[in-house]
Amino acid sequence: MTASCGGGFPQYPRTGKPAIWSILFPREERRSEAGGARVPVGPDPTPGSSWACAPDFAIDRVRRSPVPWRHPAIPAVLLRPVKGVPFPRRGSSIPTPTTPAVRHGWHPEAGSRGGSGGPSEPGGTADCDLPVFPRYPGTHSMSPRARTILLAALALGAGLVLFVLLSNPQGERRSVPTAPRPAMAPPAEVAVAESGESGLSPLPAPERIDVGELEESTVLWPLRLDLDLIEADYLPREGGMVPVGSGADAILNGHVLGPDDLGTSATLSFSAGPNAGRVLKTDREGRFGAADLLPGLSIVDVKTAAGLKARREVRLRRTKETALNLSFASPGVVTGKVIDSEGKGIEGASVSIDGTPVFTDAEGNFFAGRVASGQVLVEIEHPDYAAYQELVWVASAQVAPRTELSFTLREGASLRIAIGNDVGGPGPVEVVLLPGNAGHRPPQASYRNSRFPFHRLNPIEVWPGTPKEITGLPVEVVQVFAFRPGAKAKQAVVNLRGGRPYDLKLRMKPAATISGKVLRDGVPVPGASVTLEAPDMVRATLSFLRQGSLYLETADMPVFPMARQEVFTDEQGRYRLTAWEEITPTRYLEARGPGGTGWAGRLVHRGDHEVDLELERAEFGGGLVSFDFPGRWQGLPVEVFVDGAPLEPWILPPHEDLVVRDLLEGRWHARLSWHGEPIDDVELSLRPEAYRRVELPAACIDGQDEEAWKRAGRSYPRVP
Repeated sequence: MTASCGGGFPQYPRTGKPAIWSILFPREERRSEAGGARVPVGPDPTPGSSWACAPDFAIDRVRRSPVPWRHPAIPAVLLRPVKGVPFPRRGSSIPTPTTPAVRHGWHPEAGSRGGSGGPSEPGGTADCDLPVFPRYPGTHSMSPRARTILLAALALGAGLVLFVLLSNPQGERRSVPTAPRPAMAPPAEVAVAESGESGLSPLPAPERIDVGELEESTVLWPLRLDLDLIEADYLPREGGMVPVGSGADAILNGHVLGPDDLGTSATLSFSAGPNAGRVLKTDREGRFGAADLLPGLSIVDVKTAAGLKARREVRLRRTKETALNLSFASPGVVTGKVIDSEGKGIEGASVSIDGTPVFTDAEGNFFAGRVASGQVLVEIEHPDYAAYQELVWVASAQVAPRTELSFTLREGASLRIAIGNDVGGPGPVEVVLLPGNAGHRPPQASYRNSRFPFHRLNPIEVWPGTPKEITGLPVEVVQVFAFRPGAKAKQAVVNLRGGRPYDLKLRMKPAATISGKVLRDGVPVPGASVTLEAPDMVRATLSFLRQGSLYLETADMPVFPMARQEVFTDEQGRYRLTAWEEITPTRYLEARGPGGTGWAGRLVHRGDHEVDLELERAEFGGGLVSFDFPGRWQGLPVEVFVDGAPLEPWILPPHEDLVVRDLLEGRWHARLSWHGEPIDDVELSLRPEAYRRVELPAACIDGQDEEAWKRAGRSYPRVP
């Protein structure tokens, strides 16, 4: 059904341009069958009727109707011609509602009359039933009655404002009293942390502290204390030797957010790479961190207290800070396809997405829901192909299209390894496979990350006299290393090809050893852990591999034995280790009793081959550091990070010192900062205690005003 607008479309005076039309619609929200826009409008005097915008017009804006005799809640929708569509001429038709139309009169100022006759019949035409009238710049359609009502409303509002001002002449501000909140002592459990600041407010938002559980303070930003261990006193030291553990100086920190987009408790476990076995825990705000990690590629498995999981690969570099932030609030969905070299889907492939295993269907498609956003590790395996891994980006609350995530598996190769002689021991020979495509690159050349998950294989245990076949290897050049206590093999480079397995026979050669007994009161101790460690593990590894530091980023490599090796004593309390004195002349030898009962440690040098270790009772973590801040009169929010791992934040009560206990005795580097500004930077000797007096800035003592808290997005505390 259509209605013709016989009045035509007038033009602006003088300019000759077509006017913008105001069309009144009844209140219903429906979409035009002719393709027009959905328009919410005011109440309709005729129940059941609905109007739709003509498809040749676009909605410009919605405003309240100036028509005095209509209901004031009825809006008017301003229409403008759609680009590329000619403006309707006089007598053209526009769509009308599917229900019978109700005639309305034209606006008196428009100089038009109302439509004649009864309601339009379906499929027919009638005079313009839509209340259409032109609007010209500078014109007003308010009637005298409307003006009178508007002036009365303004006068009433002015009277109310005057009454309020006169009733409160002093401008007193009333506030609702708040109940006092209990103070909370600083907890002793260590977790980890790093927080960001909001860039949307004029003042950066401080790290979130649950002040509902803490003592009130007007100090907006917390005082931060960083304590980093330089050298522990229990470790032996010689002149000209770097401290033990010098190579472990990579930094990792970040934040884990739960489904509510708030920090959550989680455990981060290093499952592959040089830091395998390390475990980090978040604090109550979801922050974590560590400043004593080995550089290179590492895989971290994250698990929250609610059971949510993620698996990420991190790239750690010496003295550099790496951020790892996870949010389970708006997970994404990953869909993809696994195909072969001919583009055909592979059925039954195992696809691990962010640590969650799924399998492909008959067409090679797979689906994984609720994947935390970010750079996700995808690992794919199939018995008939070479394993594959890749890092992909998953957007928050998005579905990754299957067309974009397509993984091609290539033909796999096999390697059969046999140990030709039984030298060294006890125990099997540990074989390590690494990518060989970077073996002859110049030191300044960049390396390519391997697409093969070598960490799923290494180390491979092979017993002398029993060959072992490794399948699903990439068709490329790989390096083969073999290690055994008291023996080692020459490095082998193998060019793998598809088809029949490649046979590799390794001959172990005797190597210099360090052996001896672990005793307690002269009695052998079976099952004791004995480790031999280079002071700088990174330097020892690169010296053996004859590579630059970037080679550590080509694969998730294990710790090589020349850097650190560990064995357990037999029933007679004896141990045996490869000396590796040609790589590092001075090494650190340590023994710990079963369950951590007893400790012994010393340095060994070139030529030391028989060394007995006597376990003694050792107390670690007896150090204490105390900071005195004179002039404080109120609580102070405090955050402490020990080797990158944070203690839980707390409010330091007035007139109390900042004390951190259970630290290793030795040399520590302490840094105090507030709101990003350094306050103190000093090296302290904890033997066993250290005290320091530090003057804090006035703003760190007196706090900030209510306006600063408001600009930072925080509620101003009411301190008595």
